[in-house]
Amino acid sequence: MDVAIYVIFGLIFVGSVTVLGLGLNDFVKKEQDINNLFKGKHRLISVSVLSGALSFLLLFLPLMLLSQKVLHTLLIGFGSFFFALALLTFGTAFVLHYYKFNVVKEKWVKESKIVTIISAILSIIFLFVLLEGLTLADIITFPLSRGIPFGDSPVVAFYAIFILTGALLVLAITDHEFYKKYGRHGILENGFYVAFPAGIVGARIWYVIGEWNNPESGFAANPWTIFAIRDGGLAIMGGALFGIIAGVWFYVKRRKEYDIGFGADVIIPTILVAQAIGRWGNFFNQEVYGGVITDISKWWFLPEFIKRQMFILGEFRQPFFLIESALNLIGYFVIRFAIGEGLKKYRKPFDMAFMYIVWYGLVRFIMEPLRDPMFRMGAGGKWSQYNALIFFVVGIVLIVLNHIFDFHKLLTSKKGKAEVVSTEPSANVEKNEE
Repeated sequence: MDVAIYVIFGLIFVGSVTVLGLGLNDFVKKEQDINNLFKGKHRLISVSVLSGALSFLLLFLPLMLLSQKVLHTLLIGFGSFFFALALLTFGTAFVLHYYKFNVVKEKWVKESKIVTIISAILSIIFLFVLLEGLTLADIITFPLSRGIPFGDSPVVAFYAIFILTGALLVLAITDHEFYKKYGRHGILENGFYVAFPAGIVGARIWYVIGEWNNPESGFAANPWTIFAIRDGGLAIMGGALFGIIAGVWFYVKRRKEYDIGFGADVIIPTILVAQAIGRWGNFFNQEVYGGVITDISKWWFLPEFIKRQMFILGEFRQPFFLIESALNLIGYFVIRFAIGEGLKKYRKPFDMAFMYIVWYGLVRFIMEPLRDPMFRMGAGGKWSQYNALIFFVVGIVLIVLNHIFDFHKLLTSKKGKAEVVSTEPSANVEKNEE
């Protein structure tokens, strides 16, 4: 009976999402004004969002009945309904803002952007509420599965899912920025197909170099283990470096008609978003955690499902993944808005790109000593920390050189104009003499 309920409500949810997708696709393709969104058959868009949220709630009904406490039942119920509602609203607002940006009134551009941001935040909040209810009701078991299907040897690892999700989100964000400037989507797709694999390869190479002499890695003793990427071992610094190099190379070779300074300032800082999301793969794998914490009460604000997952080898570990994930997101907003918008009059092209190197280098330099020694790369565990310091220093130097170069360019330009002006009177004198 339970299986039949899941199948029925699951089909309703899938049907609602399908109708929503078809409605949005039809609306976007016809280039209709957004004022007509809730007229005629496009009312199905709002109806499908609501029905999708209700069916998602009903999917959790059997689990709510299993819960022995009212609080847990309410958390699961409210969390499931409002998570689905916020997520489907986010998807709808994102599509409208993404594809209808240049064909709608200014107020709709702002409103769709606001709805997209708010619904995204609410999606995360209510997902946490749902997970909290499932955790407190002991429906979720710990440690969590590392992938799909759930079990000891999943076919698809959550770590891979989070990395790919972060990369695709970066593509969507940056592609939209290019759309706003150049009026069309898809400019960055081919570059993504080059930069993303290069980043994965670079992350593996960086990890292998750092761990080559580590007996536990076994790379020196058995070089074939280099290709055993399924067993883990990716260094984000190497991934970022190789991905950026490959992306810039493609941009210079294949996208000469677009402003490379604009592209670098838009794309490179957004990598922080992908890195923030990717850290949640470490959460599921129970890796790259911090030291042992004896006083758990200091972490009272953490959701219960995070706390339980952070009990590793019988002790509560510092949630290193969460701290770095939060710092990466903060870094993106600081670079994108505080520097990108707040210091618009003072920043130069490439400043935001170089600021990514500064921010990420500083974050990793601070965070590396907090890791459990097991996850510190290189002899003495200093490989990543030294590289982070190099990132930070190089980033600062590049910003300084960028401003010096721009200042020199400005002086050269003024000098050239002054020389042109100074020659004009003499030319006029010669003409009069004739």
